[in-house]
Amino acid sequence: MIPRKQRQTNDIRPSHIQHQTEPARKILETYERRALPLQRKYLGEPYGFFVTHIGPMSRVVHLWQYESLADRERRRDAMEADPEWQAYRRVALEEDTLVDMENQILKPVSFFVPR
Repeated sequence: MIPRKQRQTNDIRPSHIQHQTEPARKILETYERRALPLQRKYLGEPYGFFVTHIGPMSRVVHLWQYESLADRERRRDAMEADPEWQAYRRVALEEDTLVDMENQILKPVSFFVPR
């Protein structure tokens, strides 16, 4: 089976993330402390995690790998059911830092083998 990648892009309010300002550090620290351990528990290690350096600013991009769409759905459903994840989601809403979120499922082309 060919693994699928999920590319999730989160646009953060510009005043909260530009050039690793204090608010940006706070957002990333909250994420690292509260959300990332749960995502690792249910989704595994991220394939990649980035902030934009050139291009649209105030953007966080993370990549996750799944064996199939069914695998993704099973893992994410388990995470969404966890009370700790639900608590993190409430905190994230209260902080009001997210402007937009986009998910894409990526399938590798025939001449590329993901690692």
